[in-house]
Amino acid sequence: GMDLAKSYEETGPAAPLFFILSPGADPHEDTEMLDKPLFTVGTGRFHNISLGQGQEMVAEEALEKAARRGHWVLFQVSNIYLVAKWLGTLEKLLEQYGEESHPDFHVFISAEPAPTPEEHIIPQGILENSNKITSEPPTRMPANLHAALYSFDQDTLELCIGEGEFKGILFPLCYFHTCIAGRPKFGPQGWNGRYRFSARDLAVCITVHCNY
Repeated sequence: GMDLAKSYEETGPAAPLFFILSPGADPHEDTEMLDKPLFTVGTGRFHNISLGQGQEMVAEEALEKAARRGHWVLFQVSNIYLVAKWLGTLEKLLEQYGEESHPDFHVFISAEPAPTPEEHIIPQGILENSNKITSEPPTRMPANLHAALYSFDQDTLELCIGEGEFKGILFPLCYFHTCIAGRPKFGPQGWNGRYRFSARDLAVCITVHCNY
């Protein structure tokens, strides 16, 4: 949304974007919403790393490569206690690369807030230098369905070949997207695996149907 785009514009090599997650939110999907097609996993310019035990070297190598070549890095912190000892190193590396790196270099960090202040172990330096944004999970089904439908304006509909048939496809696609987006908040009761059908995937499907 607008808040994310604005926060992104205020970030740079020296200022990571820090997603404070609610359960069910997906930071990778949020970065896709920035609509920067050059920076995707497919182009090799986006490194999505789930930080956990044994991932420290992988993270450091990705950070060094991204700073040199102007890539994006997303660090997803699912269990911060597994990398607690390494966080000081991350803080120093972010400070170092913030001063000397490619101008396109961006770092995104995501973590859920600590349950209590005593359990808060993310270094102060990382938090102070980051632009912070709250990443909300999918909420009520009707509100999400309306949001999906209203993301396609009348001009888009009128450009489509076979407008009547297209409208018949638009609603089921938006409904499907809303169902997929809403399921993660139920945890393992929602899905056995983790399935994604992001807003960008929806837009691609709509474009394909619009042209055929």
